[in-house]
Amino acid sequence: PPARRARSRRVAALGAALALAALLGALGGGLVRLGTLPALAAGPTGPQAVGQHGALMMAGFFGAVIALERAVALQRGAWVPALAGAGALIGWVHGWWAVSAGLWLASSLGLLHLYAWAARHRAASLPLAVEASGAAALTLGTLAWWLGPPEAARLGWSAFLLLTIAGERRELMRLLPLPAWAARAFLLGWAALGLAPLLAWWAPAAAAALWWTACAALAAWLLAFDIARRLRHAAGWAGHTARCLLAGYAWLAVAAVLGLAGRPEAWHALWLGFVMAMVFGHAPIMLPALAGWRPVFTRWALAPLGLLGASLALRLGATLAEASPSWLALAGAGHVLALLGFGAVMAAAVRRGAQRPSA
Repeated sequence: PPARRARSRRVAALGAALALAALLGALGGGLVRLGTLPALAAGPTGPQAVGQHGALMMAGFFGAVIALERAVALQRGAWVPALAGAGALIGWVHGWWAVSAGLWLASSLGLLHLYAWAARHRAASLPLAVEASGAAALTLGTLAWWLGPPEAARLGWSAFLLLTIAGERRELMRLLPLPAWAARAFLLGWAALGLAPLLAWWAPAAAAALWWTACAALAAWLLAFDIARRLRHAAGWAGHTARCLLAGYAWLAVAAVLGLAGRPEAWHALWLGFVMAMVFGHAPIMLPALAGWRPVFTRWALAPLGLLGASLALRLGATLAEASPSWLALAGAGHVLALLGFGAVMAAAVRRGAQRPSA
């Protein structure tokens, strides 16, 4: 009914606004840790928000955004992203992190329900199962953040992102012929990525080794078989997305090498290099689906990706060389400029699209 659809759109808009608040809180906390901004940038709860900026980003922002995409696609469950965003806001503003954990758990279970509903009422498939396992990893990561070892939380949340991305990429490749061994290799990688967060509760070192090995294998698999290889020279947003994806896969390989070497810098190579490249690449595709906006292609959309890569390389180099903290602060400024720059470029592209006469 129209009234139900209107109510669902309002709840989805609330979820999107809360996701943006979670992103601001996470960025503020991260920049305070790097020394780029003063402590007041962490938000109302100060040091607590600095320490929990990863939770705000993973369970708050990405939990809300990915749930929002599912809710819009299925035209149901708009409360799921709203709960994720509300959990982030309550933790950031009031410091009630136990309440945040409860809301994030409810949201992750709601996301699992959306995948189950899609399998029952639309079509069950391997890519959908991979994405659903990502939602299960989100639940596990949130439980670990609240009750268990930090390594299990980090692996659970990271598996949430990687499995969601891997499932979406696999879905886009369903019509491409794959060698039988490549299809089996994907299944093995899926199993390893899903097992690592569980193993981290009892054997963190073994879980880390399994995780980074699986990441290396996934990077090689995506670089070899993903459709982005064929589209990297395409015109318009298709080429933009493909180039962002390939850059992200390269960062995933870098993260795996650093992780296998036991370097903690591997995590930010994974999150800022790989995951954010996926965000930059998929944003022009998701904006029409989520909001009905039609951004006009611009070559400037790749500039923020280059700035983010350069600032991340500076951060990794400064950390590995144990350089002056000022270099880390400069890298943090580069991260923010890249994110703000991408937002500005996309806003201008959307505005240009809105000014074009309808076909």
